[in-house]
Amino acid sequence: MISKHPKHDDLSLSWSLREPYDLDKTANALKKYLEPMQLAGQDCLFNPTGGTKVMSFAAYQVAQEWQAPMCYFQSELKQGNLIEYEWQNGRPQQVRLSDLSCEQLTLEDILDLHLGPGKWSEDAKGKDDEGSRFEQTLADLLRADGYEVRQQVHIGDSQIEIDIMLRFRQRYGVIEIKHKEKAPAGKQVNIDTKAIKQLATSTRQLGTYVQRFYILNVPLPSIHKELIELTGINTIVLESYRDGKLSEEDRQKFLSEIAQVLR
Repeated sequence: MISKHPKHDDLSLSWSLREPYDLDKTANALKKYLEPMQLAGQDCLFNPTGGTKVMSFAAYQVAQEWQAPMCYFQSELKQGNLIEYEWQNGRPQQVRLSDLSCEQLTLEDILDLHLGPGKWSEDAKGKDDEGSRFEQTLADLLRADGYEVRQQVHIGDSQIEIDIMLRFRQRYGVIEIKHKEKAPAGKQVNIDTKAIKQLATSTRQLGTYVQRFYILNVPLPSIHKELIELTGINTIVLESYRDGKLSEEDRQKFLSEIAQVLR
């Protein structure tokens, strides 16, 4: 991402490359894109935070050549800092660090940024079944605990549907909810792996930092545990759920495990 310097007009630009792993071609394509618009030197603010490492190196290389300012958005370890650099004696020096808690960033913004405006929709109606009531119970708990929540989010024209999407400051996640009838004593509930696979693959469009949660009201079948570990999905089992209600222990367990990841 390259933006016109904030001291001038607020104009954002982005570019895409067919060969994002070729450093020289990437740097040359970047300069070729910017120069006709007379954007060079102090007129540009380079942000090498995203993209491939080679794309970031190319942005750094052009910024160094033009002695243009740079910024980096630090989102690691649940932080939200914008670090700004300017060139002094041929080296980038940090000149400002700003805390960007992103309170103004909404789930609508995140969906628009990753999918595009009009490329997603939300079904507010829902269904009148126990699975939907389980979902609504969890959504209400999250809202009461300070999360922004959207339900039944559909991605594009596909059949992909996100049960719950939630956000706390600059961190966000998606939740897949599975409600099943309890199995007789000594037996295991039969659950296919479709939901896990969809959760692992479909949400890639929502960026590197999206967190994934799989919530069940029955124990996770042993055959699923290895798949869960491979995909890095956070699993929470809430066995006390009945008719729209959870035990106080499960309420705290649910909110605590979500908070460990998103707060």
